This record gives sequence, structure tokens and C-alpha cells, in this order.
Amino acid sequence: MVFVCLLFASCVCFSAETIQLTDSTSEVPIKKKHIAVFDDPKDRLRIEDIVDNRHALFTPSPQDVLNFGHTASSIWVHFSVSDVTNNTNNRYWILESSFPLLARFDVFIFANGEKAEQFSLGYNLPMDERQLQHRFFAQPISIAPNTQYDIYINVKRAHGSVQIPLKLSRPVTFIYNELSSNHVFGIFFGIMIAMAVYNLFLLFSVGSRAYFYYITYILTSLLTFQSLTGYGYLFLWNNTPAINEYITQIAATMAGMSGLLFVRHFIALDQYYKHVNKVIDVMVGVGAILILVKLFTDYFLSLHVSAYINVLSIGVPIVVFMCWRKGSRPAGFFLLAWFTLIIGIILYTLNLLGLVPSNVITTNAVLIGAAAEMLLLSLGLADRINTERKAKYLALEEQHKAVVLLKDAEDRLMHRALHTRTTGLPNRTFLRGTLDNRLIEKPETPFCLILVTLNNFHEFNKTLGHSNGDAILYILTERMKLLAESITDVLAIEQSETGTHYTASVEGVTFALLMENTKETVVSEVVHQLLIDMEKPFEYQNLTLNVDVSAGTAIYPQHGENSENLLRNAQIALEAASSINQKSAIYSGEIDPYNARRISLLGELRNAIENDTLQLYFQPQISLSNGRVSGAEVLIRWIHPEYGFIAPDEFIPLAERTGVIHPLTYWICRKAFEFKHSLAQQGYDISLSINISARNLQDPHFTDQVYNIAQETNTSLSKVIMEITETAVMDDPDDAMRVMNDLNQLGIRLSIDDFGTGYSSLSYLKRLPVNEIKIDRSFVMEMANSNDDQVIVRTTLTMGHNLSLDVVAEGIEDASTLEKLKEMGCDLAQGYHIARPMPADDFFTWLADYEATLARSEDLKGIAKG
Repeated sequence: MVFVCLLFASCVCFSAETIQLTDSTSEVPIKKKHIAVFDDPKDRLRIEDIVDNRHALFTPSPQDVLNFGHTASSIWVHFSVSDVTNNTNNRYWILESSFPLLARFDVFIFANGEKAEQFSLGYNLPMDERQLQHRFFAQPISIAPNTQYDIYINVKRAHGSVQIPLKLSRPVTFIYNELSSNHVFGIFFGIMIAMAVYNLFLLFSVGSRAYFYYITYILTSLLTFQSLTGYGYLFLWNNTPAINEYITQIAATMAGMSGLLFVRHFIALDQYYKHVNKVIDVMVGVGAILILVKLFTDYFLSLHVSAYINVLSIGVPIVVFMCWRKGSRPAGFFLLAWFTLIIGIILYTLNLLGLVPSNVITTNAVLIGAAAEMLLLSLGLADRINTERKAKYLALEEQHKAVVLLKDAEDRLMHRALHTRTTGLPNRTFLRGTLDNRLIEKPETPFCLILVTLNNFHEFNKTLGHSNGDAILYILTERMKLLAESITDVLAIEQSETGTHYTASVEGVTFALLMENTKETVVSEVVHQLLIDMEKPFEYQNLTLNVDVSAGTAIYPQHGENSENLLRNAQIALEAASSINQKSAIYSGEIDPYNARRISLLGELRNAIENDTLQLYFQPQISLSNGRVSGAEVLIRWIHPEYGFIAPDEFIPLAERTGVIHPLTYWICRKAFEFKHSLAQQGYDISLSINISARNLQDPHFTDQVYNIAQETNTSLSKVIMEITETAVMDDPDDAMRVMNDLNQLGIRLSIDDFGTGYSSLSYLKRLPVNEIKIDRSFVMEMANSNDDQVIVRTTLTMGHNLSLDVVAEGIEDASTLEKLKEMGCDLAQGYHIARPMPADDFFTWLADYEATLARSEDLKGIAKG
């Protein structure tokens, strides 16, 4: 208060020393000789009032580092800066105040008496509103040569400690200092987090409440340091400035409370001074009251919390010292830890007062002392627990031996139940358990199950006898184990103390292994090499023996979503490999002789094509430039008399794999051409888009057949579009290019369907004779709400237009998406918002209604313009 009174009483004009910046200046601590201060207790004056009455209000600073203690006043600071170099360009400097706990920190910069810039940096504002997001108040300022700058800083905090340690730094120096500080604080915070994690493990291991209170003490102390150093606001709650009003006071109080409870359990105070426990209960209650008051009122408790912490800092060591005098070993660890912290605080204070030189140790003495305290207390906890547990271990040693013996017996029995006697590998039961566990733990991660069988092994048993057969099986098992271990992405079936097994014995001479890579080409290559290596000749009792091996593979989840189905389907693939005279096979519905629905659908699809019981649906496409219908996509529908609607995704892949895709595509073309002819007769000259398969692009007669169908139906091919997926094109690029060129010569336009979802090379696609690309619906459906999808759509449009291609967007389900596509310059649109797919008769009705509605709209627009 004396300092504040002196400020108000002083009206003497004085002249503070101007900070002169030279070429050799890299950092300037702003000291009392540069600073003038003014205490505005009622916070009424504006910057204009301050500037106009500067000489009457401001007084010299009594200290280098401004420290006003706990105050609710508005504090004004003034200093002057001038660049005295011969530089002709402005230079940037960083103005920094390294005390982050100020609700208001406003900076006003006047150049030659005129206000130039103003910045607000206080912690009551979100961090992202600062020009330089920094843990302290740091503001870049531009200093012009030969210009006098007056800098005013106004700070305020409600009854909290107010400090304003100021300095100017070049950006390079500022960054270097910050990197050094980050390094030091990173080590410190890393030590605290490591101690918390270490003691958390001990808590789960030991279960002592002392560890819980110590972990709480570490974390709340860490949170307090985060607040005091500004890192918390920088990284944790930077967009929630209101937390700054609570965090320091609440975290410091909780640290004090948890420290008290820790001391009680760590020292075991009830063994030495039972009445102290009551005092601790009272102090913990006081801390709880402080926290509740802060949470439910606006009262600022910085002074009260400081007093609370100071009382604990003095009282606790005295009590612990008395316990140490009575022989408490943990008390010795605590006193040593407390002593290191006190030494750190003393060194840091002496450094601030200039009584000891500044270096890495004195500047960071508090952090070093706190880290040492945490480490020593952790050691003390470990020592205490170790001492207690030694006694328990002695009492439980015999019991433990009995338990170990029992466990060993159980493990041997369990091992026999889950492993084969001859090979020692995990058996089918163990493999099922491994599969079930993986499906539970990683249900979304695909993998493949490979079964390998020794086809001619029975010959060894019959020729050499079963004992020799077992020996040969052991040799082949060891070979299989070594080969499995060398496979990339192989998954462990069993991991135990004795080792890791990557192979299981499913039954007899059939082995299993798991692999994480599910790409069929990769799986096929791995299996092929595995079979080659397994079939290499080997020596046994001066005999050169060979073994015939085959394999079957099932992939999760497409070939089975549980362990039973995966094993079943892998076995079916193994049997199918032998039946088709191949060494290996990957499961599919086509090779599954037990797939009744597959057999039924395949035969009935042929009948549906021959009996003309399939249906074509048509989904309109409109031009976004004029709103008119420009075409329609042709879609196949199959309403099965028994199964009802069968999705194209089910029967078209089946048709592709069996060759039925060829008559199916010709049937679609014939019906579509007939429909196009009917459209032309009624005056609708629109295009039809027909989807074709990769198998069609491999058919040398496909182009001739399409041309013949067009001649038979008297249909012009000028507005026929055939849609091909990127994947279909890249399956066999050479054949695809040839067929697409032939189709293009007939006048058929070509479109790349589902563009963006394939894996084709753009450098290859640009050489294809395509006229159109269709943006996949997955990018269009959510683009109104997804910036990422908008970027993808806009990029695709730009690329397509640059290649002189029309761009179609499918999957439009709302008006906002349609409007957005118009703004982006999309050519054609298709989706449920425009119209759903419909049969031919409904399409004619819809088309007539749409054209009539569009005509009325154009007439109304014409009348309005007239």
C-alpha cells in the first residue's frame, strides 16, 4: 500500500531513459531506469487520458521486475523505444511479459506522439485472437528507424498477484530462448508425467491409497505449473479463457489437499501423532471450502490460496521432522525431498534479486527442485512399500510355492488339451480360440486363414510305418514353422513364455496359418511360394523324399464372420483346389458346392434372360445449365418369384464370374435401344447411359454385337453412352483401349463411372477415348455439409473440364447439393432429389410432366421480363 500511495502522491515530472536499439542489440531486459508506472485503483482512465496526463500520472519504477503483489488496481506502464541505427527499413521486435496470469494485458504503441497500434493479449480472451500465440504475453512490434515510440501497457487482475517482467527481443533471439525454455519445461513436465505413470502402475500393483494421493498431488501440481508457466492456456484450454479464472487457485488448493493426505498415509502419522490427523482433516476441509467458494462464486481467492499453501509449506515439514526424530524412515525421504525444493526456491529467488549469477541451474532452480522432490518421494514410496512387502513375502512364500506347483500342473494339462501330441503345435480348438479373440478385439481388421495339407502323407505311414511317419511329420512341421515365420504380415496363433507359434495343426496333416494382408494377389503369391518351399525334397534315413502339398484360403470378413465359417470355407477352398487340379484356391461362392442359392440363382438368371422376365429402370439426368432432361441411366432390376427383389450387386458379380454377363449385357442393350427408339418416335432426343462390365471389354465380339443390335432395333448410336468403372478399365488396359476405340468409332460416347473410387492412373486415363466422367455418389451425397467432399468435387470438375470432358454428379438427394453443383459449374446431375429410377411407362409420364412444368416456368419468366 505504501507503494500505491507513493504513486498517487507523486506529480513530479521525470524523464525515464529511452531504450535505444542498435545493430548489436539482440535482447533488452526492460528495467526500472526505462519504466514509469501508474496505479489506477478504480480503473477509470482510458489511454487518451493516460497520454494527455502522462507527466502528471507516471512515476519512476522502484524495481526492475514490476511486482505489485495482490491488487485489484489497473496498472499502467510506460517506456520509450528508439532505433538509432542507420537502417532504412522497419525491423520487428518481440515485446514479451513472462507472467501469464493477467486477465487484461493491453498494449498501446505511439509513434512520434500518434497512436500507431493497439493489441489485447489478456487471458480473458481466446488464445487464437492473439497475433502471436504464446504461453506468455508476446507481441511482435514494428520499429522504424529515427522514430520515437512510446509504449503503454495496461494490466489488471482481480485481487491476484500482478507481475510485469518485460523485455524486448529480436525474433531470432526470442525463438532461441523459447526453444531453450520449451526444452527445459519439456524435461520437467516429462519427469512429472513419468512419475505419475510410474506410480499409477504401482497403485494398481500395490493398491495403497498413498499412491493415489501422490498421483493426485503430482497431477494437480503439474496443472498448477502448467497454469503458472502459461503452457496450460497455450495447449489445453486455449479456446476457453474462463478457465484461467479458476485453474490456478483450484489446482494449487487441490495440490495442497492431496499433499496433506499423502503425508498422512506415507508417514503413517497415526503411529506417531494421532491428534495431527484431526488437524489434517480440518486443513483438508478448509481447502474443500476454498474450492467450493471459487466454483460457485465470483470471489477471487488468490490471496487466500497463497496463505493456505504457505501454512501447509511451513507446518507439514515441522510435523514430518518430528516423526523423523521418532524413527520414521519415510519421513527422512520426505524431508530430503522438501529440502531440495526449498533449495531450488532459494536459488531462484536469489537469482531474481541479482545476488547469484543467471545460468541454467539458477534460472530453472524451482523446476529442478520440484522434479527432484517428485523423484525422491517416488523413491520413498517404493522404499516404504518394499519394506512392508518383504515381510508379507516371507509369510506368503510357502503358499506361493504351492500355488506355483498347482499352476504348473494345470498349465501342463491345458497344454495337452490345446496342442497336438506329435507336433506340439496348437490344435484346432486353440486356433478357434485365437480366431474368436481376434474377431472380438479387432472386428474391423481383415485377415486371411490359410490351410495347408500334405496330400500324400499316408504313403509314408503305409510304406515306412507310423513311427517313421511321425518322425517325417515332425521334420515337415519344423519346415512349416520356419516358412511361416518368414512370411511378411503373418499373425501369431499362440504367444507364450516358451515361444511364439505361427502355425497350428488343424487335423491330421493339415496346418493353418493366419496373415494380415488380404489382397488376393499378395495372398496367392505367398501361398504359391509356401507350397514350392514345402515341396522341396528332404533326406530321411538315406532316403530322398518328396511331399505333395495344396492350400485353401478364406478371407475375413467376406468369406465368414466367425471362426466356424472361416474354417469351413477355408476347408472348402482346400478341397476345391484338388478338384480343379490346382495347388491352391481362395474361397468364393462359385467354388462352394454347398451354396444352394448360388446354384439356384445362376440357373434362374439364364432363364430370366431367355424368358424376358428382367426389367429395365431409368433414372433421369438433367443439364444444370438449362434444367432440361439430357438423358437417363439404364438400370437392371430382377424381381425373383421366390426371393423377391435381388440386388444387382448380388447377381451381376455372379454373372461376371460365370460368363452370363455377356447375354445379360446384350439383353440390356437390346431393351435399352428399343426404349431409345420409342423415345425418338415421341420426340425426345435424349441420351441413354448403359453400364458395361470388365468382361465385356475382354469380349472380341462385343462391338459387333452392339452394332448388330442397334441395326435390328433401328437405333442411332449417337446418343448412347456406355459407362465403365476405373477398375474395369485397368483390369486389362490394352483390351479395354481397343474395345473402347471400336465403340467410339460407332459413335458411342464413353463415360468413366464411380470416378474417384478406383485406382487408375490419371496419366493413363487421359489417353482413353472417354467423353464423360461421373463423380461417385459417396463424394456428392454429403458435400453440402462436408468441406472435404466439396474440395474433391470441385477438383474433379476442374480436371474434367480441363480435359474437355462432361462431368456428371450422381447421388444428389437435396436442393442445397444441387445448387452447390450449379455454382461449381457441373454439367449434368442425377439423384433421388431429381427422380428415382422408374420403369419405362412411368419414365414417359414423368418426362412429359417435367417438360410441361419446365415450359410453364419459362413462360412465367418471359412474362415477368416483359
